[in-house]
Amino acid sequence: MKKLAILLTIACLIIAPTAFAQDWQPAGDQWIEKWWALDLVINTGGFAASAERDYLSDGTNGELTNVNASTRYGAGLSGQMAVHLPPNNGGVLGWSVVSLQLDSTNNMYKSHGIADNAPGMYRDNITWHGIILILSPDDRTTTMYPAHDDHAEIWLNGEKVYNNPNWTGGAQVATQPTEIDLIQGENFLHFKCGEGGGGDYVNLRLDEADEDLQIAPTLDGQFLNVLTPVEPQGKVTTTWADIKRR
Repeated sequence: MKKLAILLTIACLIIAPTAFAQDWQPAGDQWIEKWWALDLVINTGGFAASAERDYLSDGTNGELTNVNASTRYGAGLSGQMAVHLPPNNGGVLGWSVVSLQLDSTNNMYKSHGIADNAPGMYRDNITWHGIILILSPDDRTTTMYPAHDDHAEIWLNGEKVYNNPNWTGGAQVATQPTEIDLIQGENFLHFKCGEGGGGDYVNLRLDEADEDLQIAPTLDGQFLNVLTPVEPQGKVTTTWADIKRR
C-alpha cells in the first residue's frame, strides 16, 4: 500500500505540477490583487486611440499579442521578451508582478510605484496590461465582474470576452457582469485598460461560488514558475521561469 501511495503521489505531481505547495490568491468574490503586468504604456493619446493599438504586437514584431497573451504560450512568452516601443510611449517595457490597491481609483499608475505628484505623462493617457492564471478543477461557466476607468478589453484563452469603452463609476463597481467559460486546468486572462485623464483603475473578481478556483500570481509573487513545464524541441523539460528574457 505504501508503494502504491508513493506512485500515486508521483503521478499527481507529473500530471498537475501547478496544483501543489503554492500560496494561491483567493478567488470567489475576492477582488484579484496581484497581476503579471507590463510597465505602463504612456502618451497614448487617450483611451479611444489606445484601444485601436496592440502595443504588445507593436513592441515584439507580432510575437506577443493582445490575443495570445491570454494563452499559456503567450503568458510564458511574456517572461522571455521585453516590449520595445518608441521612447515617447515608454521605450523598453518589461513584465513583473504588481499589486493593486483594490479600493483606489488610481491603482493603475500606483501599481507601478508612480507617485501622485509624478508628471502627468505617467498618470494620464496611459494603458495598463495585466495577466492572471486561473486554475480550475473542472470545466464550468461562471461570471466575471470587471471594474475599470476607462476603456477595458479582456481576452480569455485566446478569445476576446469583454469590450467596454465606458468607465464603471467606482474601483469596485462592475456595470457589465460577463459570463465566461473556464476549462479544467489552466486558464489565462489578459486585461487591457486605457485611460485618458482623471481616475485610472482596474479590478476584477469572479463569482462568489468560485471559491475553489486558484489564482496566480500567487500571494508570494510567483507567476512564471507556477505555469506547467514546457518541452522545447531538442532541450530538456524546463519551466517558463527558467527561460531568460530577451
